[in-house]
Amino acid sequence: MPVSPPASAVLPDFFRLRWPRRLFPARLPEVVVPPDEGALDEIRRVIRLTGLVLWGALSLHSLLVEPIRDHLQRAEVLRWGVADLAFLAVFLLTIQRPVTPGARRLSLHLIALQTVLALVANALLRGSSIQAGLLIVVAGQLGLLLPWRPAVGWVLAQSGTLLWVLLTHWKHDLDAWAFSTGYLCFQLFAVTTAQTAVREVQARQALAAVVEELQATRALLSEASRQAERLQISRELHDLLGHHLTALGMNLQVAAHQLPASPARDHVLTAQGVAQQLLGDVRTAVRGMRDTASCDFPQELGRIVAGTPLQVHLKLADDLHLTCPITSQVLLRSVQEILTNAARHARARQVWLDVQRDGQSVHLRAHDDGHGKEASRLRFGCGLNGMRERLESLGGSLAVQARPGRGLSLHATLPLRRLT
Repeated sequence: MPVSPPASAVLPDFFRLRWPRRLFPARLPEVVVPPDEGALDEIRRVIRLTGLVLWGALSLHSLLVEPIRDHLQRAEVLRWGVADLAFLAVFLLTIQRPVTPGARRLSLHLIALQTVLALVANALLRGSSIQAGLLIVVAGQLGLLLPWRPAVGWVLAQSGTLLWVLLTHWKHDLDAWAFSTGYLCFQLFAVTTAQTAVREVQARQALAAVVEELQATRALLSEASRQAERLQISRELHDLLGHHLTALGMNLQVAAHQLPASPARDHVLTAQGVAQQLLGDVRTAVRGMRDTASCDFPQELGRIVAGTPLQVHLKLADDLHLTCPITSQVLLRSVQEILTNAARHARARQVWLDVQRDGQSVHLRAHDDGHGKEASRLRFGCGLNGMRERLESLGGSLAVQARPGRGLSLHATLPLRRLT
């Protein structure tokens, strides 16, 4: 029998190449599951369909090939079938659950049960290289629930257990190592793909929020521009026409006193009356333009509420009339920040908004049905800090209360004297 030459004489100088220090990045962005369950349903549907197809193909192949090839007893095949069907049932139960903090822990326990059932089914078939594909289905679900490092650790653990199962039942250790490392790569690919899909959903939701905010800001700027034009025209009418009409009326009055009773004096008096009436009309027009130069706060607020996936219960005071576009923008940005935090961080489904006038102040109260957290663990991010700074710049204030399981409550206050 010929002796194989040493590997260094046959293989290229492969292992002497300068490899990167890390095959994978030191830290991938952790996946924070988006609050919009409707968007996640699309990902879960894909994983459910792919998992069903993969489970069916693997189970059919194992049922038709493995018992005959390995001379399995009928009892062994029945035990494998029970484990395989149990895996399918747990998989379907797991993939349809909402990804919330309370449900996530139970989902991870169910995924752990899937891992056990997949490995047990593999062992009952005396180490099946085909049945090991069920671990790919498990890895795809891990990508939805865990950050990168914990998910990779889980995949390494179940791949190591698969290697032990294959080494126990197979005669050739090299084949066991080859199949285990191959399935490890497939599982890592599944985890990465799932997390990429989740991040794409997050980016899409963030883009939608930015577009919504830009649309609201554009509407506010357009309204502020129209108000500035109205105010400018009203000032011009008051300063120019009002001044000249007043001077004209005074001159006509003097002329009427100096003229004797005659038809000419009657015409002067008529002209004086027309000038006074015209001055009154100008003042009425100026007053009307100033009165209509106000922000349509309810309409813009309704537009923001209609654009959120949350169910918003809105209560708006009837006597609330904002005439300052800056203040309207601060309140609208506060509402947007409240809705964004409720959806993204609190994972709430409902938000209650109450905007009321109390004396010389306007109050914005909000609370949600999110999971909440301890008050000591509440940290103000860029959004809440920006919201507080905008309110304080107008003489207002922001109070926040947080309790576990009770959601987040906010109370924003603005003085009405700064709204004119």
